Amino acid sequence: MSASLMATTLSYTLKLTNHSAQPLSALAVEGDMISAHASLPPEKQIAASSQRLELRHVLVTLAPGESAEFTGDFRLPLTAITPIRAGEAAYFVPLARLRVEASQASGTQMVEVQTFVVGELPEAPGAALRPFRLDLGPRTYSRLGQRAVS
Repeated sequence: MSASLMATTLSYTLKLTNHSAQPLSALAVEGDMISAHASLPPEKQIAASSQRLELRHVLVTLAPGESAEFTGDFRLPLTAITPIRAGEAAYFVPLARLRVEASQASGTQMVEVQTFVVGELPEAPGAALRPFRLDLGPRTYSRLGQRAVS
């Protein structure tokens, strides 16, 4: 994760594995990053199967037991972030939202969605992820963790 004077950028790696007995085809990986904030209703923050996201990756087929890895970046302009204020500090809690769609040989359409909260890894094991400070100027964060939001 990096923060510049204009935007935040989250670099990601996503590994998909076909755990079914059937090949999957027409795989589409969609995703985006938004800013978590109490002023937004949960349905605007959490990915839903009916909600299309930005197309990021496509794959023609994925055989049973086969895996594919995708990498990319999510960018969010600073103007799109509603910071969480605590005193003089301005915090950013990114939500990485993913939607994967595929077809089975039987013609059945599959859709999986997941939202992850991303933060700095805490110093103490088992502690909560820490939000990113936006008021400290441009910087790069390398000790990142994520937690699936249910």
